[in-house]
Amino acid sequence: ATDHPFMDPSVMQVSSSQSATVGAGLDDPFGAQAEPATVPVAPVISQPPPQPAQPTLQPVSSAGFSAGYGASTPPTSGYGGGYGSGTASFNPQPPKQYGNEETMHKQKLVEDEFRKREQDLERRETQLRDEQKRLEDARVYGDRVPNFPPIPKFFPCTPCVYHNIDFDITPEHQLSVRRVFYHWQFTVFCYLLNFVVCFGMICALGTKAGSAFGLSLLYAGLFIPLSFLTWYRMLYNAVRLDSSMRYMLFFFMYGMQIFVSGIAALGFNSGGFAGWITAFKTMEDNKALGVLGIIVSLAWCANCLIAVYLIMQIHKTYRSTGGSMEKASGEFAASAGSNRNVAQGLLRSL
Repeated sequence: ATDHPFMDPSVMQVSSSQSATVGAGLDDPFGAQAEPATVPVAPVISQPPPQPAQPTLQPVSSAGFSAGYGASTPPTSGYGGGYGSGTASFNPQPPKQYGNEETMHKQKLVEDEFRKREQDLERRETQLRDEQKRLEDARVYGDRVPNFPPIPKFFPCTPCVYHNIDFDITPEHQLSVRRVFYHWQFTVFCYLLNFVVCFGMICALGTKAGSAFGLSLLYAGLFIPLSFLTWYRMLYNAVRLDSSMRYMLFFFMYGMQIFVSGIAALGFNSGGFAGWITAFKTMEDNKALGVLGIIVSLAWCANCLIAVYLIMQIHKTYRSTGGSMEKASGEFAASAGSNRNVAQGLLRSL
């Protein structure tokens, strides 16, 4: 007896017989070991790439061109006879593009319209430029027909000066010139009202008010045109010609107008102005004339205050535009030097 159970002789015999039986069942049924099958592969032969076929050019006569052309190549749109007929005739015109002709026609119409508008705008711009230049030349150098004061045609006298603020004065200065013009009109009203009151005084008081009436008539007949020429017209031309020298003359003459308005508002006795003093003195004899004298005094006071306000505004505007006394002196020297008589007078005075 052995210690290991599988070492028994009977067990070993059974195991040997089973191994032989299994080995016999696994033998190759064909009796030989099978070899792996091989797949035949065709040999690769390297060949050069195919070359495009070169067309053979043959001389074709003009008579047989259409036949040869139609035989070698199929007809295309826009060339020759019917499609697929085998013959084609050559057409030198480019293929017709349907739809483009109408578009090009519309584009041409738009371009023509745009060109006409551009030419019209250029023509209008040229006309406006010429008109502006003509107006500017007429404003400074042109012959202007006098239209002021507005006198009827049947009157023996005629207007003296040309007056048109909208035409002669630039827009930024028109307001100042108009204000001074309205102040001149108010000054004319003051002189005329003063004359009426003095005329009433001589009618009510007799010869005692004769001197006042005579002086009021002189003031109305003399100072009304002088005020227009000396300070309003001076400002008008100063702004129109941009002259510093005329501005200085306006400031001086307008200052004199302020002084005269103050004197007229006081109204010294027998001074020709129905101011405060004359009004209160006249009220003792005639209250109605005294009240009219007070109204005249108030008018002269308002005249003086308006003049002070306007001269301050115009002086501010003048300084803002670069005007100065030096510029006015230079203009005066230039104008004096250009005038031969003035220059000779200055040389003689030296």
